[in-house]
Amino acid sequence: MNKTKLLLIDDEKPLLQNLKQILEFQNFEVITAGNGLEGFEQYEKEKPDLIICDIMMPDMDGYGFIKKLRLKGYTDTPFIFLTAKSEYDDLRTGMNIGADDYLLKPIKSSQLLEAINTRLMRKKEINKKVALQLNNISHGFQLVTDKEFFAAINDIIGYLQLLKQKNNQKDERLMEEYIYYIEKSTSRLLNLLNKVKHWQEQEFALSDSSGSDKSFAPIQKVLTNIAKLTALKYDRSGDLILNVSEDAPLAISEELLETLLTELLDNAFKFSEKGNPVVVGTDREGGQYMILIADCGKITDAASLISFKPFHKNNILPNNDPGIGLGLTIADMIVKRVNGLLVFTNNTPCGILVSVSLPIASLSFSGDLKKVHSHNAHTLV
Repeated sequence: MNKTKLLLIDDEKPLLQNLKQILEFQNFEVITAGNGLEGFEQYEKEKPDLIICDIMMPDMDGYGFIKKLRLKGYTDTPFIFLTAKSEYDDLRTGMNIGADDYLLKPIKSSQLLEAINTRLMRKKEINKKVALQLNNISHGFQLVTDKEFFAAINDIIGYLQLLKQKNNQKDERLMEEYIYYIEKSTSRLLNLLNKVKHWQEQEFALSDSSGSDKSFAPIQKVLTNIAKLTALKYDRSGDLILNVSEDAPLAISEELLETLLTELLDNAFKFSEKGNPVVVGTDREGGQYMILIADCGKITDAASLISFKPFHKNNILPNNDPGIGLGLTIADMIVKRVNGLLVFTNNTPCGILVSVSLPIASLSFSGDLKKVHSHNAHTLV
């Protein structure tokens, strides 16, 4: 089993050797350097698992070293500053340019070992999470390419071959039919790839500690546009009942809001039949904005919807639907990302009521809202 490799950089040779002996006694492999220039050469040569670096050194100090390291793209190696300088400004300078920890000389061996083990454990956790995400993404793309992707491609190729047959070129009705199915299969393929893309983006966004989006979205315009476009897509403009009572800036980017509403409205039309209404309304409750989407479908119920898992074939979907279970997963991830709430309720006498609660960016709007009362409410988990 390979030892964990540490790079120790300090111009004080007695201290350097002392720390080296302590760390080697703890079964670490230790590479040393006397300044930032030597340290950078050793880093590129040895690729250590963690760096411990003094600040005040000749030729290149610790700040210069970490700046060069980060500029070269080496950003995933844990970095601990070790220095005798204790001023707050110096500490903030080190952390702001990418250090993970900051230890003051003289340092106890127990403190040093605790800092090293903490940073190595943190890196291990991050690597494990990234590996899991990459595995999920790999599995998703494999499912899409192995099954749904090739199904759509084969449909396109098949109808293109029919179009090329000379005996069909004089039949205008057949030509239009083939073109229609080519467009339908192309749209299906694009939809699949977009869903995988959106899911991948949300997977990594949820693991990002930088916080939620800073931009705000105008709900009235976005909701109205998405609802009308989705109804038109299913040739059901007459089924759409739209009642957006008032506008408000939501604490979510417009792009994320569009993706969220597209997924939820697409399901509302997908899970209900033509001729039955899809009702879209809004409400407000304190600092939350409620979006309500109700359909009259008979294909599924609330409990079934929340059991969807990404990249698993779901048998309750309508015929010819890709059914990789990403739409609701993406919606749930977006809502969680902005600290909202997504609830599915069995509608009466049939269908699903979807309630989305999103935080309002500004509380300057007034007005009391009715609370949405329902039973058998299920939250997507």
